[in-house]
Amino acid sequence: MNDLAKGMFIVLIILYIISPVDLAVGPIDDVIVGLIGVAAMKTSNKD
Repeated sequence: MNDLAKGMFIVLIILYIISPVDLAVGPIDDVIVGLIGVAAMKTSNKD
């Protein structure tokens, strides 16, 4: 993943976590999205 895509991915994750509109009630989906983002950033650093 190039630097631009990484930056856009991070911004989208932050916007989803901050936004009041969620796919599920409670903080569970925010935690899951955050963990997916962390995992994606760790695996993309191997490139």
